[in-house]
Amino acid sequence: MTWRRMLADKRHLIWPLGLAVFANVALLILVLYPLSRKVSGGEKQADAAAAQLASARKEHATARATVTGKQTADEALQQFYSSILPPDLSGARRGLTKIDQLLGRSNLRRERNSMRPTEMRDSHLAKLTAVVYFSGNYADVRRFIYALETSPEFMVIENMELIQEAEGKSALKVTAQIATYYRALGDGN
Repeated sequence: MTWRRMLADKRHLIWPLGLAVFANVALLILVLYPLSRKVSGGEKQADAAAAQLASARKEHATARATVTGKQTADEALQQFYSSILPPDLSGARRGLTKIDQLLGRSNLRRERNSMRPTEMRDSHLAKLTAVVYFSGNYADVRRFIYALETSPEFMVIENMELIQEAEGKSALKVTAQIATYYRALGDGN
């Protein structure tokens, strides 16, 4: 009963307070809740945009590194063509004549050799192959291979056959196919 009496006496204060509570609840449900959902959606969109931006920056950095790497490779290739590869067939022949010097330094005996140029399809390079027949012991053959591989001239051992001369002898007969490449244009550029 005390509640009823208190409500009756303070009715002029309770009605405005009840209306204010009702208005606050209505404002919360009708305005603030949808706004908080919008803000939450906006934050998710901002996070997604930030992730896309980071991904795009990473892709851009990768693309830039690829371009830089390609430019570096192109420059290195041009330097290889101009500094290491012989400019023409005569330069390639001069380079392969170093084989005789390397054989002599390695205590090997050259028996004979032959050279054969080959044009390469769809390339501005050509190949000069030397087939060299020589003999010597195994340690000297290894020394020759090392000297050939470390020489400043660009030479590649394509094939090598080793045959022991006779039973009881340490000498080997060797057939080596050694190639170099040169610019097929022949103009030295």
